[in-house]
Order: sequence, then C-alpha cells, then structure tokens
Amino acid sequence: MFGTVKREWLGVRCYYRETLLCLAIFVVAAYAGYLVAVLLQHRVADYYDAVRRLIVGGGLPENIFLYILARNSLVSFTALVLGIVTFNVWPVLVLLMNGAISGFTVKTQAMLFNHYSFEIWLYGLLPHGVPELGALFLACGASFYYRRLRSKGERVWDRVLGTYFLLVLPLLVLAAAVETFITPLLIYRFLL
Repeated sequence: MFGTVKREWLGVRCYYRETLLCLAIFVVAAYAGYLVAVLLQHRVADYYDAVRRLIVGGGLPENIFLYILARNSLVSFTALVLGIVTFNVWPVLVLLMNGAISGFTVKTQAMLFNHYSFEIWLYGLLPHGVPELGALFLACGASFYYRRLRSKGERVWDRVLGTYFLLVLPLLVLAAAVETFITPLLIYRFLL
C-alpha cells in the first residue's frame, strides 16, 4: 500500500508544471475577485450575501465535515475527469470560479468585519486552504497531464483513479477536518 502511495507521489513530478499553472490561474482569478470587491464596495453587503447563498445554499447541513468533504470531492473529481474529456476547459473554469470567489469573499469580509485581508487569508482560509487547494491543483494539473497522454493514445483511466484516491482524496479529508474543527476556532480566536 505504501509503495503505491509513494509511487503516486513521485508521479507528481510528471505534471508539476501543470500544477503550478493551476496555482497561477487561481491566483490571477483571486486577484480579479479581490478587485471586483473593491470596485463594488458601495454595495458589498448585498454582493457578499449573494455569494454566500451561492456557496452555502439554503443553510449548512447537520454534518458539516461530510458536507465539505462531499462538495470538495465532487469538484476535484469532476475537474480531474472532465478535464480529460473537455480538453481542459472544465478544470480552468473550476480554478477561475474558485479563485474569483475566494478573492471576492476575502475582500468583502475584510470590509464588512473591519479586518485586514491578510488576516482573513491567514486565519480563515490558509489552514484548510493549503490541503484543499493543493488537492484541487493536483487534480487539475493531473487532468492536463492525463489529457495530453490520452491524446497520444495511452490508457489513463486507471492512473486517474489512482491519483484521485491516493493523492487528492486524502488531502481533501485533511482539509475538511481542518475546516470543520480548526478553522472555526482560529476565526473565533483571532477574527471575532
């Protein structure tokens, strides 16, 4: 088992450039979302509520951990799989949307709750965002790589499942646990 996981982690070097490209796409989108929040600051509360409804929906379920894990697992899995069949369009859209929402939300929270943006990033997003976004970047980067291999006629679906279950999903479990149990404590301690 550990040999398989190690082999999968070593396989990341085949698509680390694609993973870094995914990080760059996310950062550009986050900055764009941040700028949009600055431009719309006169109606920031209305827009923040709209984005919050988009993300949370009608409310949070009873088991937040499973909700977060299921939502993030679905997004990462679809980015990995659909990227291969949509010529990488889907993962780019996922990265752009996640980045824009993150940047917008951070800036609106900073304005609404009278905090610096870096505090929101540091205490509200980074603790769970590092493994969560790492998983998303790996899924999207792997999607780019596997798309290229598939276009050369190679079989990739078994490798796709290995990447998802051995790399992406464990990171998402960690991220959901941190977001459920640690992030609220950090927010309460440092931001309230």
